[in-house]
Amino acid sequence: MTKVERILQILISIACMIPLFVVTFITVRYNVFVTDGGSEVVNVAHVPAVLYAVVLVLIVLLLCDRILNRIDSGTFLGVGLFFFAVCGLYLVFNADSFLRADSLFCFQAAGNINAGDFSDFKAGGYVNVYPFQLGWITIERIMLRFSSNITFFYFCFLVISILTILVLWLISREICRRNDVQNITLMLSLAFLPHLFNTLFVYGNVPGYLLFLTAVYFQIRSLRHDRTVYYVLAALLGVAAFVLKNNFEIGLVAMLGIYVLELIRNPRNRKIYTAVALALVLVPASSLVIERCYSSESGMEVSLGSGIPKPAFIAMGMQEGDGRYGWYNDYTLKTYRKEGHDSSRTSAVAERELKKRVRYFGNHPGYARKFYVNKLVSTWGDSLHESVWNGPLDSCGARMYTDVMKWIYHPDTAVHRRLHYFTKIIEMMVMIFTLVATVGLAFGRRHDTAVIYVMLSIVYFTGGFLFHLMWETKAQYTYQYVSMLIPSAALGIVMCREKVGILIDRMIFRLKNRR
Repeated sequence: MTKVERILQILISIACMIPLFVVTFITVRYNVFVTDGGSEVVNVAHVPAVLYAVVLVLIVLLLCDRILNRIDSGTFLGVGLFFFAVCGLYLVFNADSFLRADSLFCFQAAGNINAGDFSDFKAGGYVNVYPFQLGWITIERIMLRFSSNITFFYFCFLVISILTILVLWLISREICRRNDVQNITLMLSLAFLPHLFNTLFVYGNVPGYLLFLTAVYFQIRSLRHDRTVYYVLAALLGVAAFVLKNNFEIGLVAMLGIYVLELIRNPRNRKIYTAVALALVLVPASSLVIERCYSSESGMEVSLGSGIPKPAFIAMGMQEGDGRYGWYNDYTLKTYRKEGHDSSRTSAVAERELKKRVRYFGNHPGYARKFYVNKLVSTWGDSLHESVWNGPLDSCGARMYTDVMKWIYHPDTAVHRRLHYFTKIIEMMVMIFTLVATVGLAFGRRHDTAVIYVMLSIVYFTGGFLFHLMWETKAQYTYQYVSMLIPSAALGIVMCREKVGILIDRMIFRLKNRR
């Protein structure tokens, strides 16, 4: 490792430790949950003291464990995914076929377009207001060719969730050949309940995350095996994730950043230049293709850059929301309608609102501090990441067919609270040991695929942290940032175990010598 690489690795690690530490503190300190109604009222409480004891016991067991490395990881994967599939199938076939909010609007828009109805493209229509949804709407149009049954969509999303866990496991195999790292990654992935409950969240976040995660997998393989096909697949899938859900632009930038860092190390690697160039060309090209295709099909001018402009979302991110703590408050839509569905005028109004809010925060620093603390807590303190709230709630019109579904989807039940506590424990473990892995990255001198993945995952996490600090924010949008940390946390656990093992061996050695 050169001196420049070493300095960059240290600087990136230290910079990413700040948001990691903030979210770790929030995770350990606060337990956030959302009411079961559509208003998304946030409830904040402190984490029960008993959970700290449980986490401590689990940490001790994991650090002292000598069995996980002996269990065949492939067998463990098969057994784990089987039980995950059984739980997922129960949800799929016992949930009401019920969508709401953006999930419903995208589904309806896809059905309308397939039927030749392009009213959603007209001024004030859903696609006109949110043209960035066209990537996901296009995928839904394809799925609707097979079936319009929501249960079919639930089933497809179960397959996507299973594949997501599989890819996390495959990544763990690429970054470390040890069974214990792979098995811990699998355990944490299966126990991270948003993977399961987002089966019923028919929206672009879930398939977009799978595409992005698969892109990361091929990026790791490209840097390890240096084969052209892996570089190309990484670029193609990274762009596909961005097209499907624009939030994955953060991930695509993180991937390109990793490639740039590798170019510092190996500036003559033409394959990396090819991957970076391919991604940079495909982003505008894919947007152009979507615009041209829908303009031709609808007979109207379609532009992905139209609709509600970005400054409006940032302005809304600086306002109190209807559900408290900086959440969605309809500012963007109201302003866009008020300005006659004109993006330029809406942008100008939003920019004035931004300046106004910045001045207000500057004149009221106490309020500004409280606002952003509350915004961070509401975004990162919900360990379920609204994955249950995203599902079919009876308070919004869905029906519950079994007692188990009632226990899960009613926030007043003991089962619902225990699901929150269970996932809170898992997320504490993920955040704490990701910090450990980051410290090891900062002060270590190795450079391999494990180091590359840890760096990529924390840079992606940091990008998501900053993005949702200034943008519209909800806990449902942040589950992928935590999920991607799971292999890094597994590495952190094994790093700690190795240190503990050395200490235990030294203690035993000293006791034998005394005898």
